[in-house]
Amino acid sequence: MTITNTKLEALRAEIDRLDMELLSVLEKRVAIVEDIAAAKKGDGKATAFRPGREASILRNILKSHSSKLPDAVVAAIWRELISAVGAMQRPYSVSITAPDKSVGYWDLARFHFGSATPMKLYQLPTVVLREVYENPSTLGVLPWLSRERDTWWMQLAQGGDNVPKILAALPFLDNPSGGFEDLNSLVIGQAEPEPSGDDVTLMVVVTRDEVSRARLNENLAKAGLKGYCADSRSPDTGDGDWLHLIEMPEFVAKNDPRLEELGKINGDGFIKAVILGAYAVPIQ
Repeated sequence: MTITNTKLEALRAEIDRLDMELLSVLEKRVAIVEDIAAAKKGDGKATAFRPGREASILRNILKSHSSKLPDAVVAAIWRELISAVGAMQRPYSVSITAPDKSVGYWDLARFHFGSATPMKLYQLPTVVLREVYENPSTLGVLPWLSRERDTWWMQLAQGGDNVPKILAALPFLDNPSGGFEDLNSLVIGQAEPEPSGDDVTLMVVVTRDEVSRARLNENLAKAGLKGYCADSRSPDTGDGDWLHLIEMPEFVAKNDPRLEELGKINGDGFIKAVILGAYAVPIQ
């Protein structure tokens, strides 16, 4: 019994030592983040949210870890850390759309943005859109591919510097212990999307008249763009422009020369192509 107790005490002492070592490494990491924040001071950005880099970090961590800890636990540790140090650089909040007051959307956002990030819940996507439009330090979480047909993306189709962009998709990693009811959301904010190495870009093609999805898909291929038309919306009245939602399995920047080529191929009925944003492909 004495030998067993001695071994347990030694193991617990080693855990205590490792805890202090982990804390020391964590404090060093935080100190580096503070230096980064000082270096970026005055760059004009409202938040330190870097979804592309965050996705790359998490992919590398999950690829490298070999312990018996579930991926969801490892991801949660790093998501807490990433979100907390991001808020240290520039505080931000998250506004969430939860149709029918579903707590699943809240759970998705809390798992991704961490326990210390201020969050607010709203029932209507229009309220969240207004919050993000009016406050550059607010990120919005909006339902995507839900049972009802989503329409909020049409508000982003006007384009412009102050119009929010799609930046991330939730959940980035499925949590088998949480019942998210197959909920999916997109994160928007007043920032430019950035590539993570494996991305999906969402774009709206605006035309004067109705164009079939088959024709749009054909024109995308002619312009050298991968993707397809996921939805088309007619004007509310007899007059107006058609909006075609395009999903592309690659990162496409707003100045990509293929967009200009797409306009030429579509002809006189083409008005513009607006990049709504992009998101890192979630880990399966």
